[in-house]
Amino acid sequence: MAGQLDFPLGHAPSGALRVSQLVRAIRETLELTMGDCWVVGEVSNARLAPSNHFYFTLKDSDGAINVVMFRSAHRRVRFRVTDGMEVVVRGRVSVYEPRGTLQFYAEELEPRGVGALQLAFTQLKERLAQAGLFDQSRKRPIPFMPRTIGIVTAFGGAGLGDMLTIMLGRFPNLHVIIRPARVQGDAAAGEIAMAIGDLNRDGRAQVIIVGRGGGSLEDLWAFNEERVARAIAASAIPIISAVGHEIDYTIADFVADLRAPTPTAAAQMVVPILDEVRARMDDLSVRLAVAIGNAIDTERLRLDQMTARLRHPAGMLRDIRQRLDEAATGLGDAAAHGLADARTNVRALGLRLRGPAAMVRESRRAIARLGDTLTASGIDVIDKRRRALGALATRLDSLSPLRVLERGYAVVVAVRDGRAVIDATTVAPGDDLDIRLSRGRVFARATRREI
Repeated sequence: MAGQLDFPLGHAPSGALRVSQLVRAIRETLELTMGDCWVVGEVSNARLAPSNHFYFTLKDSDGAINVVMFRSAHRRVRFRVTDGMEVVVRGRVSVYEPRGTLQFYAEELEPRGVGALQLAFTQLKERLAQAGLFDQSRKRPIPFMPRTIGIVTAFGGAGLGDMLTIMLGRFPNLHVIIRPARVQGDAAAGEIAMAIGDLNRDGRAQVIIVGRGGGSLEDLWAFNEERVARAIAASAIPIISAVGHEIDYTIADFVADLRAPTPTAAAQMVVPILDEVRARMDDLSVRLAVAIGNAIDTERLRLDQMTARLRHPAGMLRDIRQRLDEAATGLGDAAAHGLADARTNVRALGLRLRGPAAMVRESRRAIARLGDTLTASGIDVIDKRRRALGALATRLDSLSPLRVLERGYAVVVAVRDGRAVIDATTVAPGDDLDIRLSRGRVFARATRREI
């Protein structure tokens, strides 16, 4: 029945099947009854083994199957397969005998809803943009009228012929270095990258044009490869990308220092028309000559005006001599007036000055007056200090312990420690005592005490 599996095992033998026999029989039956088929599902657990074989699980809401894509097939996949991506896979189903598991062997893989090349283009563009390869800050200006131009394209292609026709027609003496490279096919990207490196090592070209004529997305795909983008970014020589038609955009266009819509446009951008350059130079020469002439006329007019304002040196010398004579006369008058004023001031000061004898007499009188004043002040101060000292002596005498002793009192001191005895409990019978009177001292010994 269509859609069902038939296991042509015949009648069961008298002995039981071994596991490997059963698994092999299932595998052979599957391979006989199910050929290549397309399967739609969501990718999960995607991983690339060290052998470059690609493994993942293809699943939907009701089931899942393990998928393996061997290196030879995976190499043809242009985009990066990630978890969660919905894909369509072509291959065959079989059984992996060592584990007895069902497995799908994929030969082709396409993203569902978006073309594989378009998806690969978008993924690479995003990755290189994040790496900064599209930044305007790293783009360099294209030199004006380069002496040598390098071209990377297919030798004998229509694009190369168009560029050479335009370049040499505009500037016949131009030096062009052609580095041929395939621009279509699996090996094209590597050859383009190598050609860019060769022209950089040669070093003669001042600008490089990398491109080809129009074609489909598949035809232009070499210029969407990361190897080409990295080679353009690493070039020390400015690069113009000229790939396809005006509506075609490639990764190379975003990385290059300048994008030309077509190879023909690139040739027109980089090489000016010699006759136009000559005409422009002639025009600039005429304009420069006119400007120089105007500048000379302006400066000549200024010189004439300055000349008219200049005076003859002899006349200027006469004026200077006359001014010098006037200044000398004025200086003499000023000196005479100044001397007369000084003499008048000296006479006035002389009248105000007194003789030395008079000054000595006045000084002696002033010193005598000052001595009298100091003597009177000193006597007054001494009297005040003497009275204050007497008052203090009287107060001190009234407080003196000698006055107390004169009234019949005595001071008793213990000989053993030299302290005054003011309490009988501090004295023991037999203690020596020093009794100080108003006149003299008496030494005694305690015989008894009363408390």
